[in-house]
Amino acid sequence: MRARDRFFGIGEADTSVPVFDGPLKPDNRLETADVFLVAEGLDDMCVDSAGRLFVSARETVLAVDASGETKSLVRLPETIQALAAYQDGLVAATRGSLHFVGGQMDGRVVPLADSTAARCVNALCESHQGTVLISDGSADVDHADWSRDLLSRGRTGRLLEYLPDSSKFRVLSSDMAYCYGVCAHEGGILGSESWRHRVVAVRDGKPVTGSSEIPGYPSRIVPAGSGGYWLTVFAPRSQLLEFVLREDGFRQEMMATVEQKYWVAPALSSGQDFLEPLQQGGVRQMGILKPWAPPRSYGLVIRLDQNLSPRYSVHSRVGGRRHGITAVAEFDGALLALSKGSGSVVRIFLSDIEK
Repeated sequence: MRARDRFFGIGEADTSVPVFDGPLKPDNRLETADVFLVAEGLDDMCVDSAGRLFVSARETVLAVDASGETKSLVRLPETIQALAAYQDGLVAATRGSLHFVGGQMDGRVVPLADSTAARCVNALCESHQGTVLISDGSADVDHADWSRDLLSRGRTGRLLEYLPDSSKFRVLSSDMAYCYGVCAHEGGILGSESWRHRVVAVRDGKPVTGSSEIPGYPSRIVPAGSGGYWLTVFAPRSQLLEFVLREDGFRQEMMATVEQKYWVAPALSSGQDFLEPLQQGGVRQMGILKPWAPPRSYGLVIRLDQNLSPRYSVHSRVGGRRHGITAVAEFDGALLALSKGSGSVVRIFLSDIEK
């Protein structure tokens, strides 16, 4: 970091965070939404080609009907890190393998470690060419250890592609700051680059910035039924965290000496432990936590248009419970948002959002 930047607080030393305003103006629609499903270990969900909903919960893929009732479809040997519809079935990723479930490729297991050294697969998508697009967050940490990658300023994320016909992988983009989301896009591929707070469009192996300067860390992205995309933001940014990210000595000592859940880092949920790091603005006054207090966890889904510009958003604000949104899907006329922080899926009817 240049001395001039540190002196004036600009450039790499700038700790400012974009505000929630305009299309990102806060509301409570996620917090007040109907609870559709509750289960332990929820992480990802998808709707297959027949319009059926599936959710991953630890090692299990659950089939979910329109009333929220679940039925176990398959149990895998490891925790499921990503789930997507693929052709006439599903594809799921664990730490070591891709697993094809149902359809013509049912039962195929593709090891990841030998061919790609991918250990942090966190999102999957079928491409327009019938291949599997893969988001690999980091080469250094596991899927559940994402906060370590953030505080280590990780830049080892990748976008990969699996070609079923040849059983080969190829790298589409590398050196990404925690890639956590992938989606087929006209003329290219979209990827969420969490630690750079942006969505990038990859064309011919070159990333082109799309929606950027997001006031949180973006994750999975899926097409919207009426055009455009739904983007999940799984954790918020804050000025305190931006400051810590620039103080190498403090950050390294904290990671070496403090228990991980008490690091100055974003979280999927907060407010349950009095030992959590706290900013002055987050102190309760007369028993009330102000909704504009500095966040440690937050719930946010952004509706993007075809050009990746925000149209509107739905929120669960500071002090809420529907935080850590890691997946969304349109199902039975509603938007479903998976809150990993609360272990639930909430439902907002599309007619209520877009009226």
